[in-house]
Amino acid sequence: MFTGITQAVGKITKLTKRHDKELRLTVTTDKAFFAPALIGASIMIDGVCLTIIDKTEQTADFDVMQPTFDTTIVQNYTLNQPVNLEMAMLATDRFDGHIVSGHVDGMATVTRARQAGETVWLTFQPNQSDLMAQIVPKGAITVSGVSLTVIETDQTTFTIGLIPHTLAHTNLNTLTVGMHVNIETDVIAKYLAGINHDEYSNTKGA
Repeated sequence: MFTGITQAVGKITKLTKRHDKELRLTVTTDKAFFAPALIGASIMIDGVCLTIIDKTEQTADFDVMQPTFDTTIVQNYTLNQPVNLEMAMLATDRFDGHIVSGHVDGMATVTRARQAGETVWLTFQPNQSDLMAQIVPKGAITVSGVSLTVIETDQTTFTIGLIPHTLAHTNLNTLTVGMHVNIETDVIAKYLAGINHDEYSNTKGA
């Protein structure tokens, strides 16, 4: 489990195609971010939970299988691209963000970007329209691994605000209109959406 609080920004330093839509990624950091991690440990990269298969103190290798390739921005990765990193949460850790599984629900596209004062406002449209049922104002959402609060929604889009700290310590400062991100909706919203769907189905079938 993760919290959506980015601990480091690394970069993709190697992309090796292993089979069709299967990759091996090498991620490198400026500091010894991977030093305390074990081979086999889980690391969240841009919101995707991946397993370390080899590492040094500053680099780690990860295998990506086809379902992850098909449903996340991993398919768009290029060399030297910055990525948000977070280690799995310890039971004794402070819980600062919200519950994040690292299981991406889909991708979203930036449809609007504007700055007001020191805040950058970004509007996203999920590639799967049904995800909007799980996104509500003042609710939590994970955008490329970053825990954020939804400011407003309409039928097809949601908007978040980025404060200077988030811009300085994540890769969200690189986003422009037309770019894609991974999104994971809040786990509580998932359960509520599932309950509502079941109740509707039962009523419809009665």
